Amino acid sequence: MSFEIKFNDQPTPHGTHTHTYYEMLYVLSGSAMITVRRRDYECGPGSLIFLNPFDEHASRPLQLPYKRYYLLIPVTQLKAFHNDVLLLSVFRFHGDQFPYVVQAGALKSRFDQYFSMLMNVQQEGGIFADTRMEALMTLILTDAQAMRPDMFIPANQLSFLPIQDIMNELDASFCSHFSLQELANQYHVSTGCLSAHFRRAVGISPMQYVTQSRMQRAQLLLLNSELSIAAIAQQCGYPDVSNFVRRFRLQFQYTPLQFRQMHQVVNGKETH
Repeated sequence: MSFEIKFNDQPTPHGTHTHTYYEMLYVLSGSAMITVRRRDYECGPGSLIFLNPFDEHASRPLQLPYKRYYLLIPVTQLKAFHNDVLLLSVFRFHGDQFPYVVQAGALKSRFDQYFSMLMNVQQEGGIFADTRMEALMTLILTDAQAMRPDMFIPANQLSFLPIQDIMNELDASFCSHFSLQELANQYHVSTGCLSAHFRRAVGISPMQYVTQSRMQRAQLLLLNSELSIAAIAQQCGYPDVSNFVRRFRLQFQYTPLQFRQMHQVVNGKETH
């Protein structure tokens, strides 16, 4: 199954971290303080939070029982599950003004049912399980868009630059040589102009986007392969292993080897 739905009712706080997948967090009952990119959001029953792999976030339960669902979408599956750029924009374009949280309000019972049905579909499985989950996800996104259209903005409305095309290009080539100057020349703008428009739409600079994409790929290879650290460094765009280890430790506070050893038993997917 391409997508995964989880339920958690344990009052466990989580420090600042990121994931290697997109996430929808839905609060069923209780409340928590969710901190995303150093901004605090008090999320109670009916709160729907959208997170992408570049969003540093933490959580602290406030009111118990704190019950919530998590819908986890692998990076490779986001564009595969839907071709509507408007609906997918809520995951990809988290600029400085992105509010992160949709309040279901009077529609809470409907969203409760959506997430309960997602859990049932996952448990039942079957050859059409992904199709059924995609249909429910579409209902969630279209209802959320109707309530908060300001959170669903295609990239071409955020900048005169084709930010979506630039992101797609970086997604395909982030493990190769990267030059901000060459990228800026391609779109006939200065490096400062490119970085400013990219950051306004995405929330981070092109260089940060490339680096974090490399680090997320490194995490996946450390968790899901037996490749050596040197081989993983090469695959993630770092011919110098010491540079790779230094950047990985700066990002995650652990060396690649320590990270692999810590996750030998678990699958690397935390629940907030």
